[in-house]
Amino acid sequence: MSDYLFIQSQDPFTEVRTEHQFALAGQLYDAGHNVRLLLVQNGVTPARKGARSEHFDKLLKWGVPVMADDFSLQQRQILDQDLKDNIASSSLDTVIDALLDGEKVIWN
Repeated sequence: MSDYLFIQSQDPFTEVRTEHQFALAGQLYDAGHNVRLLLVQNGVTPARKGARSEHFDKLLKWGVPVMADDFSLQQRQILDQDLKDNIASSSLDTVIDALLDGEKVIWN
């Protein structure tokens, strides 16, 4: 079993490739791997309450840990209370920690 940190920097509403990354994260999670998702830059857009992204919402429903970069949220004036349930704000230190811990980090 491997540990994965997916970093999503693109908006799934304008960039089709994001759905493929969310689907890959879901497949790995379903196969028993430890998977986490960090949203950065425009990738934070599906984290807002009311936003609908099929594959992203499936990851939340399955219990995949999802974090949103606090600086990206601040730049887009998204407050913590505007986030969907089960999404935590985090810093980019998460990436450094993941690399130091030997996780496989996949950035899109």
